[in-house]
Amino acid sequence: MILETSFQPRIYNIAERRNYTPNFASSDYETNFVDKGTPLVIDNGSYQCRVGWATDISPRLQFDNLVSKYKDRKLNQSILLVGNDVYTDATAKTNAKSAFDGNVVYNFETMESVLDYIFIKLGINTDKVNHPILMTEPVCNPSHSRKLMSELLFECYRVPSVCYGIDALFSFHFNGLSFDEGGIVISSGHTTTHVIPVLGRGVLGQTKRISYGGLTSTDYMLKLMQLKYPTFPTKMTVNQAQHLVHNHTYVAEDYFSELKEYTDPKKFAEKDRIIQFPYVPPANEKSEEELARAEERRQEQARRLKEQAAKLRHQKLKDLESTLEFYMEIKTSKSSMKKAEFIAKLKENRISDEAELDEIIQKTEKSVQRARNKLLGIEEVEIKEEPTFPLVDIPDDQLNEAERKEKKKQIASKSLHETRQRQREAKELARRQQEEEKRMEEQRRQTDFEGWLNELKHNYQNQLDKVKSLKRKKEQLSDRRSHASQLRMKSIANLASDTPQQKRRRRGQDEDTFGMDDNDWSIYKEISREEDAWEEEEEHTLLREYETKLLQYDPTFLPEHTFDAKNSVKNSLIFMFTRGVTPPFDPENFAQMHQLHVNVERIRVPEALFQPSILGLDQAGIVETIGEIISRFEDVDAKKKMIQSIFVTGGHTQTPGLLKRLEISLGSILPAGSPLQIIHAKDPVLDAWHGAALWARSSEFQNYYVTVEEYNECGGEYIKEHRFGNVYYKT
Repeated sequence: MILETSFQPRIYNIAERRNYTPNFASSDYETNFVDKGTPLVIDNGSYQCRVGWATDISPRLQFDNLVSKYKDRKLNQSILLVGNDVYTDATAKTNAKSAFDGNVVYNFETMESVLDYIFIKLGINTDKVNHPILMTEPVCNPSHSRKLMSELLFECYRVPSVCYGIDALFSFHFNGLSFDEGGIVISSGHTTTHVIPVLGRGVLGQTKRISYGGLTSTDYMLKLMQLKYPTFPTKMTVNQAQHLVHNHTYVAEDYFSELKEYTDPKKFAEKDRIIQFPYVPPANEKSEEELARAEERRQEQARRLKEQAAKLRHQKLKDLESTLEFYMEIKTSKSSMKKAEFIAKLKENRISDEAELDEIIQKTEKSVQRARNKLLGIEEVEIKEEPTFPLVDIPDDQLNEAERKEKKKQIASKSLHETRQRQREAKELARRQQEEEKRMEEQRRQTDFEGWLNELKHNYQNQLDKVKSLKRKKEQLSDRRSHASQLRMKSIANLASDTPQQKRRRRGQDEDTFGMDDNDWSIYKEISREEDAWEEEEEHTLLREYETKLLQYDPTFLPEHTFDAKNSVKNSLIFMFTRGVTPPFDPENFAQMHQLHVNVERIRVPEALFQPSILGLDQAGIVETIGEIISRFEDVDAKKKMIQSIFVTGGHTQTPGLLKRLEISLGSILPAGSPLQIIHAKDPVLDAWHGAALWARSSEFQNYYVTVEEYNECGGEYIKEHRFGNVYYKT
């Protein structure tokens, strides 16, 4: 499908995830923090980890929460890389591991390596960390995971106190929203999306989780691209799929209306994103000078071949002339020889009699003449002689045995000749009739153009319906279980049977076993293929004749309206989605073969947050989940409070169009006039750390952390109730 427009598409280069700016070790620990007991805030996310002192304006460390441990064969030593350093080496990337299963920490050996990295970068002695730790955790974090984390911090690093809090609620606090006024927190992160109602504190009993986040959307994008381009020459990595999700997706206000817009070639060209993958041009590409030299070599080779062919023709002519001269000598030697000697000479040269010799001389003379004409460039005009059949009218009793055999051949040849003559006469008559019909049609076109054109359109439409019907019939007949296929099978079986169906019924044999054997189906396919192919070709020929006339005389009928154009692969939606509309796809273009077209995937991937069934998740979407949570509260004032402050946070909420879609979708399920207000976090990625740091600087924080004495007395599962935390035990 070629779009005639001045719009020039932009080509985007795919980006591989590279190493970020390295986290340099802090040099001010000894002077500013060593003896002050300043709380250390760790936003321990499953995607990224952000660390800093509670008094810092922004986190000092921000790195991907990954650990890679492998053995370098060249150095013959074990290498341990943490965070962004993982991306510095290809081997490290392939061995990278996370301490998380989903959004829950489960591999504490890996977590210990991450904490070592944190404390070393901050300049802290890992033997004993004399600072309170405030660490974020997911909603409803399992108590066993928290117990092991507390055990790691207290036993391994000997921290004085630990406190845990939900990252989404810290972000809610940092953006100036009041817990007492209430609200709803939508936190969409790397692995999951949580909807937390807030009334004085997080109401975790009514919190809902959707198993969709940044990682899920990345995997979904990767699968869609792999299904869309199964033969793509380059393997797409997870990081490249993540780049597509982060930079090229958006949330549609109306998903199905947006999908319809993608079927319009003009709007499609504006929305389609062409992603260029790196490639190495083929080494066999030559310069213009090299191509010119190659062309000269080809021409020289062609000239030599022509010279060789001319020499061969000369030699062939000489050989034929020598052969003709030899046979002529045999012919002239008859006058100087006895009959027996002449026949012996003929036998010696494998010639049966003088008649065969004359026939050989005649054929050789014709061959010599053809060779001379070809050498001189004279085109031969073959003159067909009218065949004669002299023995046909002679009675058999007047002929000998050989002549009677020849008579039978002549009778068969005469019959075939007369049949061909009748066919030629019939074709000539049909041609004259066709010319007369064309003349009458042309006369009518000139006298009544409107009526002629309307009749042509009517005939074209009828023929088009007939061709479509044949196409549907062909599709049905290709399925042996279809009703049409079985009916035709029975008809063929009845015709092929020695005892037709009517006779078998009278005899009480109504059972039809044709088709039980696979060989019966193979015979049927052969019959069907030949007959249907002939009928389909005939109808298509007539349809093309109508289309040719419409293209010539109807200005509203364009080439793209023809049946072949509409059914062409290049004009199909699948081809448009995979190869785009501009520029026209060229399979010889090496750059285009390394391009992906991201179009419907731009809205389909983020739409899974609203329709998880697209992914195959048996869960409600974000809007239905919010509606369900609100309906569980009977207090009208509580509902109004939550609706007035719907707070959206988390890195996955940075997709363009999300807030507008939430506003439209929630407005459709809430009562008319509801005071709906959607608030987006100032920084969806860092606000959780900022909120935790803000609370750690307050005097309230000291009342809720668990000290080492309380840990030794109550165990690792013990926590204190506060508005940011997961409450399991109350103090």
